[in-house]
Amino acid sequence: MKRKLLSTAAILCLLAPAAAGQAASAKKQVGAKAAKQRAAASAPAAAPRKAGPAPAVGLPLITPTELEIRIGDIDVRTPVDGLTTAQETFDVFSPFDGRIEEVRSEQFNFVAAQEIMARMVSTEMAALLDSTPDEGRAQAAKRWKDVYKFYDIMPAAQGVVTNVYVKPKTRVYKGDRLFTVAKRVIVVGRNTERLYSPLSPDLPAELVNVRSPDLKFKARLINHIPLRDSPYFNRLWLEVLDLRSGIRIGQQFTGELSVGKNSATRLVPRRQLVESGGRKYLLMEVDTGLCTEEETEILKPGMHFLGLKFSQKEQDDGKDGQTR
Repeated sequence: MKRKLLSTAAILCLLAPAAAGQAASAKKQVGAKAAKQRAAASAPAAAPRKAGPAPAVGLPLITPTELEIRIGDIDVRTPVDGLTTAQETFDVFSPFDGRIEEVRSEQFNFVAAQEIMARMVSTEMAALLDSTPDEGRAQAAKRWKDVYKFYDIMPAAQGVVTNVYVKPKTRVYKGDRLFTVAKRVIVVGRNTERLYSPLSPDLPAELVNVRSPDLKFKARLINHIPLRDSPYFNRLWLEVLDLRSGIRIGQQFTGELSVGKNSATRLVPRRQLVESGGRKYLLMEVDTGLCTEEETEILKPGMHFLGLKFSQKEQDDGKDGQTR
């Protein structure tokens, strides 16, 4: 019995140091973890990692090829099409109660100021003429011309007749509309091919009626707006200059807008220019003068430049000649 108690005591004595060692090791691990957390908390926050520069797409590469500026002529024209619209219209009214005896102007006729568009008579004169036989009507009109006379209907200004509301023998009342006249005819359209040159007011154009190619008209640009998402195409407003009979409202016209031309001017391929911030640049040859370690005097540009090579073709803007 005594020997058994001693063995138990010996086992306990052997286990005690091991347990104490495990406790100390666990305490040491907890302390190390806490210290690491305190160090992480007190350390400054790491700066966010910046993404590298985006790969250059479509940027030009300078080549050792030397090119020469060409002296020549340039003539920029662009095809256009659009529809004719009436602008600044005015109505011609009946001056009194009566009847239209004669209509001289038809729709889409050109009329000058004070040109006779129609002739009418008063209600009394119409009744008198109706009661007279046909063979004596001219004599009756002559006999009563001082009392009852034909009245000439004339426009206040020149223009194109867009509407005719009456026919011969039509009874009208004072204030009734007889005609509508447009002082101006505007072609609202667009250029149908890419245009790389800037536009300005008063550029000349020549237009042709699609249905009647023999009808040609001169026009001028009065306004333009670039189409959305398409810097090469523009909405155009062209005023027809030579109004005359035959120009119809609402019909399609096609033609050519003259943007500009120059003779004996310096020319380079358009793709050899680099655009940045609204400016265009060319890696040109220059003549130099005085020079220091930091600066060089530029005297004048030369006639040569270094060529550029693009890694991609020019991007399409998604517009074509048929897009409205």
